[in-house]
Amino acid sequence: MPRNFEWLLSGSGTRSGARFWLQASSATLALLNCVALFLYLAPPGGSRRDLEQERDQVRRELSSVRQQVLKRQDVVSKVRTGHTQSAEFETNYFLPKRVAYEGIVTEIQRMAKASGMQERDAVYSEEPVEGSADLTILNNTANYEGTYANLMRFLLEVDKSPMLLMLENLQAAPQQKGGQIAASIRFQTIVQEGEVSSPMRAGAQQ
Repeated sequence: MPRNFEWLLSGSGTRSGARFWLQASSATLALLNCVALFLYLAPPGGSRRDLEQERDQVRRELSSVRQQVLKRQDVVSKVRTGHTQSAEFETNYFLPKRVAYEGIVTEIQRMAKASGMQERDAVYSEEPVEGSADLTILNNTANYEGTYANLMRFLLEVDKSPMLLMLENLQAAPQQKGGQIAASIRFQTIVQEGEVSSPMRAGAQQ
């Protein structure tokens, strides 16, 4: 809206004042225009393009963080699963020392009887498991006699046994009488100090 500045021009005393206010107004408008231009060209938060680039960068970083979190969660899940499976395996297959000998003797005798193999003699020995304070390897070395079919059946019984009997060594030689085979078989079993109950162990002890 046009303004009337005639009152400013009336008299010589007011001309200088009018000129001052006009210059001040012009300077203020120029300053405001400069500020507006600066805010348009370089806003405090960055230009729209800068903000879009920053937004995209933040999204990429968030996506990377999510992937890392998912990977770590997967690793944690696998570690927990491995720990659980390890504990279950230990509970099911590591024999308490106080019942280890009886359980192994009973299971080997059962397999020999089921397969028709004749056990002649047996020797037991122990050796520590490296890196473990409570685990021991129990070795059982025994001599057997029987036919080839008996030996194959015996090995099948070993494979089917609920007990962890590791076949460490097998030597067999034919005999002169009636197609008999003399075999020396060495088993290894993991024995654990202390008592850990397990349904599989209970079944093996019966």
